[in-house]
Amino acid sequence: MSDSDLNLYPSITPFREGLLELDHGHQMHWQLSGNADSQPVLWIHGGPGSRASPMHRRLFDPNKYLIIQYDQRGCGRSLPKGETRHNTTQDLLADIERLRRFLGISAWHVAGGSWGGSLALLYAQAHPEVIRRMLLRSPFLATEQEINAYLFTPPAGCQAVWEQLSRECNQDGPATILEYSHRVFGETGEGKQISAKQSRLARAWVSYESAMDSYPVTHSAPTTQSTQFDDQALIARYRIHLHYLWHRCFLDKPIVDGLDRLKGLDLTLVHGDCDALCPFDNSLLIQKLVPQQLVPQQLVPPATLVTVPGAGHNAFDERMIRAVVQQIERWGALDGC
Repeated sequence: MSDSDLNLYPSITPFREGLLELDHGHQMHWQLSGNADSQPVLWIHGGPGSRASPMHRRLFDPNKYLIIQYDQRGCGRSLPKGETRHNTTQDLLADIERLRRFLGISAWHVAGGSWGGSLALLYAQAHPEVIRRMLLRSPFLATEQEINAYLFTPPAGCQAVWEQLSRECNQDGPATILEYSHRVFGETGEGKQISAKQSRLARAWVSYESAMDSYPVTHSAPTTQSTQFDDQALIARYRIHLHYLWHRCFLDKPIVDGLDRLKGLDLTLVHGDCDALCPFDNSLLIQKLVPQQLVPQQLVPPATLVTVPGAGHNAFDERMIRAVVQQIERWGALDGC
């Protein structure tokens, strides 16, 4: 399928990038693309454990936006790779604000998908004054119900791949997927050699995650996507992933508890109604709980919810891309550009 079919903007190369010193030895990789003199927009990647993608910046018109991307602690090109020490949700939120101040930005648009949507919501609650507009694609609310469904009760179309992952997690005797994976990936750290056991587990995980991501497409056998990654990168990714799931994303209260802080924010939700990873009900709940805006003689809906019929969680489903790009273009129309 061509780029024009996907409604993506042309591929662009960052004009500036670097490593930002954080704390406890962490360094954040960041990159800037698009127009340095235009409106800044931050893209928060998903995961936990994923990384910034060149495809994500192609959702934005490079002539109209300064596109800011970064890799979360331990992820992608941030250092140390796969490091879980001093790596919590609270650290990630502080890092976003540290990046804004480092770049000298007074206010920005914020967009993110899945786990990136979780962080965007939490960041907006902590710093509503620096956000102009926000877009959430298929937001994850990190609830106990969501995490347990992901780990233990996949939809029928992903059952075969989940069973493969479950078998891999019982190689050393009875254990849950979460307990076993957290322990095995935790055996790998900076300077340590990876093991065959860790490689097998990482590839079982990427097959399962890919199946859940592409649902409602059914997978009866391991996907081939795992061959596109090297074992070291996969293990670092899933070490972070399981670190966050094990700790229930380091949340002491539900993400939606502070949505009253978003009153007056131009918020857009884009969600596929067949999403197996982040239920469509997440966006319905967010829309319900964000306070309505009172303007002369009428109440304005708190958020724009765009349903993508038949789409799952896949960020690069052509229907999802088209919906996200259209909503970002709406920002430009509202600003007269």
